[in-house]
Amino acid sequence: MARISRRSIDELRQRADIVALAGDYTQMKQRGRDWWGLSPFKSEKSPSFKASPETGLWYCFSTQQGGDVFKLVMNREGLDFPEAVERVAGRFGFKLEYENIGEGQGTRSLRGQLLEIHELVADYWRRCFLEDPVHSEWIKKYWTEKRKFNLAVADDFRIGFAPVDDSKLIPGLIKKGYTPEALAQTGLFFGIDRFQDPARWRCRFRGRLVIPICDIQGRVIAFTARTLEITPADDPSREAKYVNSPETELFKKSRTVFNLDRARNNRKDNEPFVLVEGQLDAIRCHSAGIPGAIAAQGTAVTEEHLQQLRRFATRLIVFLDSDAAGQKAAMRLLPLGLREGLDIRFLSLPEGKDPDEYFSNQDASGWTALANTARSAMQFCVQSLIPEGSTALPLARRLALLEDLFPIVQQAGAEEIVREALNEAARYAGLGIREIHMAYERHRLTVAAQKPAAQLGSTPSPATPAVKGGGLTTPEEELILFILRHDVFFVPVAQALPLEWIDTSSRGGTLLMALLNEAEHGHFQGIREAINALDDDLRTEAARLSAETFLGLEKDSDLLPHVNGILRAFHQRQTQMQVRRLDALIATTPSADVERLTQLQAEKMALRKNNAQPPALS
Repeated sequence: MARISRRSIDELRQRADIVALAGDYTQMKQRGRDWWGLSPFKSEKSPSFKASPETGLWYCFSTQQGGDVFKLVMNREGLDFPEAVERVAGRFGFKLEYENIGEGQGTRSLRGQLLEIHELVADYWRRCFLEDPVHSEWIKKYWTEKRKFNLAVADDFRIGFAPVDDSKLIPGLIKKGYTPEALAQTGLFFGIDRFQDPARWRCRFRGRLVIPICDIQGRVIAFTARTLEITPADDPSREAKYVNSPETELFKKSRTVFNLDRARNNRKDNEPFVLVEGQLDAIRCHSAGIPGAIAAQGTAVTEEHLQQLRRFATRLIVFLDSDAAGQKAAMRLLPLGLREGLDIRFLSLPEGKDPDEYFSNQDASGWTALANTARSAMQFCVQSLIPEGSTALPLARRLALLEDLFPIVQQAGAEEIVREALNEAARYAGLGIREIHMAYERHRLTVAAQKPAAQLGSTPSPATPAVKGGGLTTPEEELILFILRHDVFFVPVAQALPLEWIDTSSRGGTLLMALLNEAEHGHFQGIREAINALDDDLRTEAARLSAETFLGLEKDSDLLPHVNGILRAFHQRQTQMQVRRLDALIATTPSADVERLTQLQAEKMALRKNNAQPPALS
């Protein structure tokens, strides 16, 4: 594969917006000159992820990771460096240059080729929806009359139709230079394991309505397809109402939330996400005017799905189908959501309808009133596990129902939520409030007694603080932090501070030496360009230091005295080191060598005199 040119990588690193890129993984909010969000790498409730638009760097205090835009994509998505560069270039519409470009698609990584193929196929199936000579009119009629969507919605979501005759798809992709190996990795075709000749492969979605599945960037990474009357009888999945792309390099079902790319931007900060069951439910809610409508791939909501949502919002309305499968799925995600610290509410429609059916005949004008009927997590939990009329059951049976309830309640953690659940359960089970609280306490003690001894003796480690501060102990680190914030001083500092005064035994010293060398001897155009010239390890160290809290410089008039104070600290340290060296020489010089002792004492006096004249900027 041809290499991406160094000039292209450097220019992209310089142009890429670290805050916008970080915002694809977690909601970022500005605090002063920096932006903060929840960690994209782990579940947490307090922001510990910091990004600086001035330096183009980020740092995560929770995981002690940091770096530039490419490092963020590599660490978050598990990509190698060339793939991360292509990913960032695609995000910001930047055209990369490649060295030694040859024929075909060899200039692109496999991931890059897969993204291109999915975009091309989505466009092709969209054209087939509009123009297929055999079934175009039929599929548009199905969409507007049977599914009751208008054509503008189909255009917005790039709804497509995979033709029954799929003979043009593979030859068209091969003609564009994509290899059979790349096509095989898309998951779009059957027969790959039986036939080497791609001409004998069959499209997985023949004769189906096709809905593109996008990542958080809005790039097509997979498809889901609904069976139709015209779906061929020889389709091996003919009986399945919906068929999804299998998991691929691009598509991980447990991590992908349908419509999250739109929903995270459509909803306001205080509005919840609205989780529905299927893609058409989400499309219906979105087109009806409900902000934040999303769907998991089926009913299997995972911890990773909820962690993604938690990074953008704390509230979630679960709006799954009212049938048994939908309610069972809601109960599965309830404890997961509680562990993630989400404020979850559960909404059911009257008469057992699903969101697609309900909103096909009305807009979302009544959505606010409907959303206000949503039950709290504990109301839903109690009413699902202790059905109405349970007060007539024998006492032993009512107590047995509590055994299913208590483990979920225990995960809620917050005392007020536990109290709400137990009071609600007492009412539904026909038990006294004091009696049910005592039963819950017995359950809690029993669970604790069953834990291994090692767990009982352990204490939870304190959470990593969201903001570090005051940890700068060397002049090198203080100066780095200052010039990262105020790069107008960068070149003057490089000219005033002798490089031999820098202690390079630490990572901070090595970083400062590299930065000042670049400022003094390079073609300096700003702090980001200087950081751009660093190697990966030093760039990570710059990210760590730039994330430190910078205190005490609210006014421009404070800046010059502060930087001169740092230069004075370098000078004092250098003077003290030389004085100690001279003291050691004096101590080891024979007393009879008067001339040598006199010379050393004179040097020591001169050093002390010069200490009153440290380098300073004016």
